[in-house]
Parts: sequence; C-alpha cells; structure tokens
Amino acid sequence: MLLVILVAMSAAAFLFYGVETLFAGRPRLEFERYGMPKLRVFVGSMQMLGATGVVIGIIHPSLGAVAAAGLTIMMLLGLAVRFRVHDAPLLMIPATTFALLNATLMFLFVAQ
Repeated sequence: MLLVILVAMSAAAFLFYGVETLFAGRPRLEFERYGMPKLRVFVGSMQMLGATGVVIGIIHPSLGAVAAAGLTIMMLLGLAVRFRVHDAPLLMIPATTFALLNATLMFLFVAQ
C-alpha cells in the first residue's frame, strides 16, 4: 500500500512538472536563468517518462526501480544547478523532497 501511495505522489508530480516544463512560460525563463535553455524539452520529456516508469513499476518492479533512480538523479542534478546559480535554500526543498521520495521508491522496488 505504501508503494502505491508513493508511486501516485511521484507520478502525479512529475507528470504535472513534465507538462509544465514542456508547455508553460515560467519554466522557459527558469531554464534560461540556469543557462541551459536547450535542455528544457529533454528534462520535461524525461519527467513524463519517469512518471510513467514508476507507475509501470507497480507491475514490473525492475522498470520502476530504474525510473525512480533516473528521477532521483534528475533531482540531484537539479539541486546542483540551483547551488550553481545561488538559489535560496527554500527553493531547493521541492528537488530535495522528490529526490528522497524517488530514492525511497527505488529501494522499495528493488526490495520486491
């Protein structure tokens, strides 16, 4: 049951962020501020793919573990970028939270 709840949280968040990253104006500006506007479409696509992967992980845990690991790495890289541009620590809370959530999912999938 815990696995399903955590999968739902991760998948919903990354589907939302993926769509927003691909189509909304604010992420365009953010990626420009980060100095990597060409990565926006890739990141948004990987967010959506990762969300799909963790959902499929309920049936195929090995795929879920890979997807959760990818999302964890993405969030850790996002934290590194935020450190590089000297963002306030408060702005790093979502990436930290989602890194921990997906690291937990990765271990839960592997433990199945």
